[in-house]
Amino acid sequence: MGLFGVPNAYGSLKRVLMHRPGAELDKVNEDNKTEFNFKRSVDRNAFVAEYDIMLSKFQNHGTETILLTDVLKNDDDAIQYIHHRPNMTYTRDLAAVIENGAYLMSPGIKSRWGDQYIVGRALEKLGVPVKGVVEPPGYLEGGGVQLVGDDTCVVSVCDRANETGTRMLKEMILGKEIKYYLEVPVPKGSIHIDGCFMVLDEKSCLVWPDIFDIYPCRLYEDGKSEFRNIMFMEFLDERGFECIIASREDRFAGFLNVVITVRAKKAVGFEQDGQIFNEMTSRGWKLDGFRGYELWQGNGGPHCMTCPILVT
Repeated sequence: MGLFGVPNAYGSLKRVLMHRPGAELDKVNEDNKTEFNFKRSVDRNAFVAEYDIMLSKFQNHGTETILLTDVLKNDDDAIQYIHHRPNMTYTRDLAAVIENGAYLMSPGIKSRWGDQYIVGRALEKLGVPVKGVVEPPGYLEGGGVQLVGDDTCVVSVCDRANETGTRMLKEMILGKEIKYYLEVPVPKGSIHIDGCFMVLDEKSCLVWPDIFDIYPCRLYEDGKSEFRNIMFMEFLDERGFECIIASREDRFAGFLNVVITVRAKKAVGFEQDGQIFNEMTSRGWKLDGFRGYELWQGNGGPHCMTCPILVT
């Protein structure tokens, strides 16, 4: 087994890069919470306590959790930088590791500019080559990037990503990492696609369809100069997906924000007992939930807080 490689979004999660938050959370206050995309300032002790429970669940599922500050402990510049960045916990947004290496993202809000290079330093120390970088004027975050099957990358044009950013990534990976590239525009108010769509297995997913019925998507195929217009739900139907339909309440509570840890068997997500939990359980899943009330004040869940390095 190699040190890195993410061929799909549904395999077993073997290694993941995470950041256990610290004093930087105290930077968030009522005056700057919007700038940092927090609902409010948080209770640091409660936030970290919930984070540690989440961390232990990944470890109990056999995932090696690699902490950013452990990797960079001898890099004084990086450690000092992290102390000023309360959003560093959301490592997913800063890089996407595929099969051949990592692609650094370009965060869409000013309070995150530069965070991707800190994660890039850590990935290189871990032996993961950085194959490309999305750079301004292109903006794109990893929560808006999701692999579908083993041949398609789905990328959303959303509040945190523009067409310049999505097409920079397309030029880097289409024909090299994947065969198909689906650009999915979503309406204003949508931060990332992972709040509304989540791959569970090769042909199954969680989805809140309402957000995808407004704009057609562009499906690019390696070797073809023209894209094809298609609605997102039609794309899933063509691919033969079984969709677990989430409610509006599920979507805004962060209940789609789950992480597959053991293929077709186990996942980690916020504690819940509604439709998503029941549907997954009926299909043989163990959705290992935890209380994430304080974590959710930062507008991110387990999927946002994990940057997969190795999936098998």
